[in-house]
Amino acid sequence: MIQVELERIEALELLGMVLAHLNDAEAAGDMSPRIATLMSIRDKLATELRGDR
Repeated sequence: MIQVELERIEALELLGMVLAHLNDAEAAGDMSPRIATLMSIRDKLATELRGDR
């Protein structure tokens, strides 16, 4: 497992990029394996940003 520490602004920027890619994939009907990875990253970032650990 890889652990990365990000500043809050970096985490927000990364979350924005992930959401943009997921929106593009949804619009294109893309169901490639990368979607599951992006969704996992999205969920982990959102949890950490909320502080719900």
